[in-house]
Amino acid sequence: MIFKTLYESAQRGELLLIDGGFCRWHLRRDGQLTIHEIISTRPGAGTEMLEILKTKGADSLFAKCPADLPSNDWYKKRKFIYEGEEITSSGLRIKLWRYQL
Repeated sequence: MIFKTLYESAQRGELLLIDGGFCRWHLRRDGQLTIHEIISTRPGAGTEMLEILKTKGADSLFAKCPADLPSNDWYKKRKFIYEGEEITSSGLRIKLWRYQL
């Protein structure tokens, strides 16, 4: 359930809440910060969260985004590197993005 997931992320300090957006993320031991969800409801909120994530001690930021969403343009405009695609078990195409810090 999403409430349990959000609560657990908040307990680990891996839930970012700002005016107009939120991001659930995880910093792995190998230095990769994985963005699980990033949701923006106002212009500039996504970029604001991205700048905060860059300060979390990661070597890189990694995100997956459904191929049909315009959010892929957002990652591209912010200098994320396209690493390829994967197909989920339900057949959904997912684009893989990485930002090297």
